[in-house]
Amino acid sequence: TIWYLYRDNLLPRNTRFVGYARTKQSLEEVKENCKKYLKVRPGDEEKLEKFWKVNEYHAGSYDKRIDYEMLNQHISLSEKGPVANRIFYLAVPPTVFDSVTVNIRNACESIKGFTRVIIEKPFGRDDQSSEKLSNHLAGLFKEEQIYRIDHYLGKEMVQNLMTIRFANQIFSPSWNRENIASVLISFKEPFGTEGRGGYFDDFGIIR
Repeated sequence: TIWYLYRDNLLPRNTRFVGYARTKQSLEEVKENCKKYLKVRPGDEEKLEKFWKVNEYHAGSYDKRIDYEMLNQHISLSEKGPVANRIFYLAVPPTVFDSVTVNIRNACESIKGFTRVIIEKPFGRDDQSSEKLSNHLAGLFKEEQIYRIDHYLGKEMVQNLMTIRFANQIFSPSWNRENIASVLISFKEPFGTEGRGGYFDDFGIIR
């Protein structure tokens, strides 16, 4: 997804990407692992090389502040201009949200620009855990700094197709048996949980 945004010139030209995870690997290994997912159109090969030149990778733990201080130093090396904004995209299990966000707040906030935190995954496992997480984040960041993305939200759209049809005049005249032969909704992934089974025991679609 980041490659597509870069390829289509939808990001600021001076954007840099820093991957952070527990896995100790080189950027070359990251590139190799990404090859099967990147759709590179003919003629985009040179742009892809430029894309990888603005990517970096830094390994560290979820819960040790020293690792985030090292990450902060790593990021700072690329921040040459007078303004430098930071966006942290947290594709991590909800069980480590607390420690990750505390360490970002204490060691990695931008000192010459804005800081944003994007939380991606089911937001808690029930009302109580969701409220606890919201309160935790509220103690660290302002609401306008927080973005929440929940995979499960798409379910509401599917369930409310009829409401969408009859509540929108643009759809109502055409979404009927005279114009639509069938509606098919497919959910497909060409791979299994691949080592993430423990995560899905407590969160996500199966729960």
